[in-house]
Amino acid sequence: MTQTPLLTQGLRGFSEEVVRELSRLKEEPEWLLERRLAAWQSYLATPMPTLQDEDWRRTDISGIPFDELLPYSPATEIPAALPAPASGEVNAGHLIQHDSEAVSSSLDDAAREEGVLFGSLEEMVRQRQELVRPHLLGEAFPPSRGKFAALNAALFSGGAFLYVPKGVEVSLPLRATTWLSGSSLALFPHTVVVVEPGAQVTLIEDFGSPSLDSPSLLCPGVEVYLQPSARLHYVVIQQMSTDVYVLGTHRTHLGNDSRLDYLAVGLGGRLTKQYTDAMLQGDGSSAHLLGVVFGDGDQHFDYQTLQEHSGANGTSDLLFKIAIKDRAMSVHYGMVHVRKSGRGTDAGQTVRNLILSDGAKAHPILPLEIEASDIRRCSHAAAIGQIDENQLFYLQSRGLNRPQAEKLVVDGFFEGVMAKIPLSSVQEQLRASIDSKLPAD
Repeated sequence: MTQTPLLTQGLRGFSEEVVRELSRLKEEPEWLLERRLAAWQSYLATPMPTLQDEDWRRTDISGIPFDELLPYSPATEIPAALPAPASGEVNAGHLIQHDSEAVSSSLDDAAREEGVLFGSLEEMVRQRQELVRPHLLGEAFPPSRGKFAALNAALFSGGAFLYVPKGVEVSLPLRATTWLSGSSLALFPHTVVVVEPGAQVTLIEDFGSPSLDSPSLLCPGVEVYLQPSARLHYVVIQQMSTDVYVLGTHRTHLGNDSRLDYLAVGLGGRLTKQYTDAMLQGDGSSAHLLGVVFGDGDQHFDYQTLQEHSGANGTSDLLFKIAIKDRAMSVHYGMVHVRKSGRGTDAGQTVRNLILSDGAKAHPILPLEIEASDIRRCSHAAAIGQIDENQLFYLQSRGLNRPQAEKLVVDGFFEGVMAKIPLSSVQEQLRASIDSKLPAD
């Protein structure tokens, strides 16, 4: 495959020409180019967010140098800086993306024999078009969701495709790792998950990078289709360096009696704006959203979650635990929307913020929009507080110094959520990352 000069000679910024050349480079079918171009038009038609927009009132992206970013940078090998898997870690498959392309993919024989598909999205477009076409940039991921959802849809490169056939239960987790090593690079991985009726699977996606010489952008997109009685346990871990801006969109469509267990871990990046939508369309569907966020220095985290109930007798709950220190800021805008058809809904959301420094700020905003009159419950709760000095005094009276006592309190604050991560090796890695943000003993 011959690379086009447009994408290999240092072109910066985004344009329709880039969209067309990217599709040509990947030798994509005409239907996919049409979807990319429609997304590009949506991107152009959507104004760049400003502080005057309700969604963005506390998140300023004017400092992102969009016109200076490379839209595509291929890599051909597993990055040497990628942390090695922990000893004894076992998974059913692992996809590795380095900059704009997948460079390694594996799937164990047991899953493959049951008809599971897991690999790079680009490869699956070529090999299993009949499965990919009905879903890629489909109903779960409309470009109208936002400017950066549209940008991902127009310029995506890399990402994963996961398909689990009817009734299949994948017992071991699957992993998809994205490593950004290029400075001034815009990365657009796109993941599609299709879980057929009665099937179950766990997917862990993690994003990382070394320190970079200049700002880069990670703009991921995830679209999930859970068919009746399907179940997905999804974990996303963001540990980018503080040279990286993160603008992500994750949307899940849930069919009758399906279940989503979602866990977001946000530790890295300079500025993160993440949309997570659980669209409970099917009757009896359920979504359980958990989050762990820890910001320090000048980091900024803005998580926007949507629990939208269209089906009857649906259940959703959300619990995010957020710790911030130094001059960091956290924003959490969580919406529960119950449509008229969402009778019997049981929904709740809770956001707890732990403030570790006087200069840190937290803004939990949890509106409810209820159109149905016959619901079971719709509740919201938020808390902002500092470490309890009585707790610290008690721990110090037992022989710990103050940094040790603070570490124990913060670890305890997060522990109930961290314990839900499927791989113990990943749990330990994240605990170490959290501890690194706290004062040394």
